[in-house]
Parts: sequence; structure tokens; C-alpha cells
Amino acid sequence: MHTAASFDPHAQLRALYLSLLQHQEHFDEFRQLLALYSASPEHNDEEPEDAAHIRERLNERIRAWVGAFNGLSAVQMLHWRSILVEERFNVALSPWKDSNMY
Repeated sequence: MHTAASFDPHAQLRALYLSLLQHQEHFDEFRQLLALYSASPEHNDEEPEDAAHIRERLNERIRAWVGAFNGLSAVQMLHWRSILVEERFNVALSPWKDSNMY
């Protein structure tokens, strides 16, 4: 039997968020595997083999945590890594900045 989450990418992402928020060990492992991910945005042509293995390993772990999960793409891995590992946030439109008030 398939659930809505097994087909809905937004539901899958919500399940991942909840898992990371509710289980510190999931978050720590997620972040650790992202730190090992060696692809870079400058090399758009092809994902390095070792990076692909890390991505597949992380996707397998996510499936173990949340069940059905299509998997993170290479681009998604880079986005997650920039936020969680490199701690780069796009704060230009932060709702907490006074400069965003009209």
C-alpha cells in the first residue's frame, strides 16, 4: 500500500524535516554525511563518483528514517550542505530585518 507521502515530494520533505527536528541523531548524521559530500556547484557537468556514493548513502538513511523517499538530487545536496554545513543563509529578505519594512 502506498501512502500520499510516497508520491508527494512536499510530504516527503515534510517527513524529512520532522525527522531531523524530532531526532537529534538523525540531524547529526544528516549533517555529517552532507559534510562528506564533495561535489561543488562549479562542476555542473557531472557529480563525482564518491559524491554520488555519499548522496545515495544519505538517501538510504533518510528512507530508513521516514519510509518512502524519492531521494535528494545533487543540487538539493548542495543546497542542504550550504545551509547546514557551511552555515550560509540567504538573509536578504529575512522577515526579522528592519530594512524589509515598507
